[in-house]
Amino acid sequence: MSVDRAVSTVMDVAMALLLISASVLLIGIHLHNSDDELDENRADRTAELLGESTISVQYSLEDAAPIADREGEYHRTEYGSATGLLADAAVANARVDGTRIRPTGNEFETAVGASVESALIGSNRHFYVIAEWEPYDGASINGTATAGERPPPNEDVSSVTLTASSGIPAIDSDEVETASVDADAYEAVGMVIGDAIVDGYFPPAATQRSLESQGLSHELTVSQYERLVKPLEYEFTGTTAPAHHGPLKREEADAVEANAQVVRGIADADTFGRSGLGHWLGEDLQTALADEIAAIEEQYDGERRDEEIAALLADEVSTDEVTITIQTWHV
Repeated sequence: MSVDRAVSTVMDVAMALLLISASVLLIGIHLHNSDDELDENRADRTAELLGESTISVQYSLEDAAPIADREGEYHRTEYGSATGLLADAAVANARVDGTRIRPTGNEFETAVGASVESALIGSNRHFYVIAEWEPYDGASINGTATAGERPPPNEDVSSVTLTASSGIPAIDSDEVETASVDADAYEAVGMVIGDAIVDGYFPPAATQRSLESQGLSHELTVSQYERLVKPLEYEFTGTTAPAHHGPLKREEADAVEANAQVVRGIADADTFGRSGLGHWLGEDLQTALADEIAAIEEQYDGERRDEEIAALLADEVSTDEVTITIQTWHV
């Protein structure tokens, strides 16, 4: 899922570009020759072609302040299906309460959008694609990515919706229901969601290697941790951190512990805050699902109420999918 992985060899890039050239030609021919088919199928055809086409995305990490003046290679290249990279861009572009948590999210989204538009250059109709990720409906942590231009209000628009992998681990509904029996059910479920989100952004094995490394890779990883927790009014301070923030220090690197601290907070940290992402998600769940929770509490009491709320949470929570909506219309 990480938007920071680089293409490992020049041969891979060359092969990707060859595939892209063929994809662009075939997509253009297919879309151009589809004019006489039924209009209601045109969004489906575009969705199919986007899923099958391979695109290349080049972008820069130079906006990753405060380390942009560090020596190192800031340019990255990724390739994959258009829908897959749109899903990656939505997750990379995520915000917590409106604050972007990855500095490269906008750059990556722009690059993906440009590549998608280039892939559909042979189309004689307009299109608009929006990829949306949120762990539950109305979540204050969410991300979107778009390609194309919004349709004019008076156009006859054909639309189709599909899903793509977010790259974030799935949450088992049974795990959510089990957490819901905790004395503080919402915070317990928030911990489950937080574990999945943080492990998605910071896969433990790859993150451990980055934290132990020298130079840019280490600094980028530390910066990304800091940006994730900043909207929570919680801090990591990297290599100068106090002892209880040691997991980000190169000599004490521990990605598993760092992820756990993000989710659970640090109970004895007076100046750095006690609440982590799990607590924040627990409160946000109650806000996002307030109407549904109120309806259950009005109808049920006691154990039945708790069961209904547990079932609601299990049904609403989903971290592993991005919803992609594709709209097309004739020019």
